[in-house]
Amino acid sequence: MWAKSINPATGELMKEYPHITEEELNKKIKKAEEAFKIWKNTSFEDRKKPFYKLYDLMMANKEELAKLDTLEMWMLYKDALGDVEKSAWNAKYFADNAEKYLAPKEVEEGWVKATIVYEPRGIIFSVMPWNYPYNQVLRSALPNLAAWNVVLMKHASNVPQVAEKLEELFRDAGFPEGTYTNLYMPHNFLEKIISHPSVVWANVTGSESVWRELGSLAGKYFKPSILELGWSDAFILSDMKDIDKAVSQAVKWRFSNSGQKCNCSKRFFIVASVYDEFIVKLEKAVSELKVWNPMESTTQIWPLAKSSAVDTIDSQVQDSIKSGAKLVFWWERIWDKWNFYSPTILADVKPGMRVFDEETFWPVMAVTKVSSIEEAIELTNKSNYGLGCSIFWDDINELNKIASSVDVWNVSINKIVTSYPNLPYGWIKMSWYGKELWEQWLKAFVNEKVIVK
Repeated sequence: MWAKSINPATGELMKEYPHITEEELNKKIKKAEEAFKIWKNTSFEDRKKPFYKLYDLMMANKEELAKLDTLEMWMLYKDALGDVEKSAWNAKYFADNAEKYLAPKEVEEGWVKATIVYEPRGIIFSVMPWNYPYNQVLRSALPNLAAWNVVLMKHASNVPQVAEKLEELFRDAGFPEGTYTNLYMPHNFLEKIISHPSVVWANVTGSESVWRELGSLAGKYFKPSILELGWSDAFILSDMKDIDKAVSQAVKWRFSNSGQKCNCSKRFFIVASVYDEFIVKLEKAVSELKVWNPMESTTQIWPLAKSSAVDTIDSQVQDSIKSGAKLVFWWERIWDKWNFYSPTILADVKPGMRVFDEETFWPVMAVTKVSSIEEAIELTNKSNYGLGCSIFWDDINELNKIASSVDVWNVSINKIVTSYPNLPYGWIKMSWYGKELWEQWLKAFVNEKVIVK
């Protein structure tokens, strides 16, 4: 079996990598065990050095690295540069802050006097997706390495060249061999890895089916896990003078990465007083999106990363139309040999329709007219997913009230939801199990040992 790098536009096989054998897997786990014994005793000062070197390498070679994103999944080149730069920022952030966050904590309350120390656990197994090939991996791996753990990484099978490059970057940055290990592996190795005594934790970002399988395996073998599933972020718009700003932000974020993004707005709740104006301006803005080669700086929409995505999203759209959704905008399908799906606007969307109930990981906007902010809040909360919510309104006092009412992880006021390494990320409803980024991510995979004096 092989991991294959296939050009999404042409179907051309660019490169392939053989899957490892069970014997090779055992050797890699053994090497990770040996690396952990050394890495866990490395001082903060020495541990920072490869993180800073990794940052320098990524920034110095960002154009080359970004081209791999574009080549393997057709990410817009200018967005791929952002994928690389944000990933590099993670390396610097955790190098700068690990010592502070993981410093022993003295506790003295009443008759109790103790010290809390943070100790690494061992090998972390990560399974990461393809949509941001650098950031998804490094967001998982870097905090674990900063907390003295070591990482076995199974990257998505359709971006094997990026996976290879990432392992090369870790090696060139000076991370000891075995601290970060890329695995080209068959599916049936998942249980072999999670059941291994030296693998202490699982970290997974992926589809619901992957989430359930990996989460179940982690539970079966008493291994803790942090799991990211999916998002269906809400976009709420009330009375606002600058409707053009709201439209611009809605289009920019919904179609970012051709819609192949977790934390972008997917359900749009527009109050009746501005609904008609929003729809007219939205349709015009979407109709003007430029479709072309992702290497071109003016391109805004481009083919999807996988051919299967086209059938999936078309099924969601067509079923929703049959259920009463109104098709506001859709281009005739073009470039059949490419994995292209038109940016799409559906109006009159209601609960029970697939584009409302399911995550739409593609370039589709599901728009709903609401009679009030209260109805918008109710519909926002009427989802199994709940990670983010963007609210656009001129009334700051009311915005703060809404922020406390929506059942989400992140509320962004008059701006779009995104992630930052210095803020906690995730953990609500079926979108997530656990937290990433910030101080909590460094402490997620360690033993909080209590020493009572």
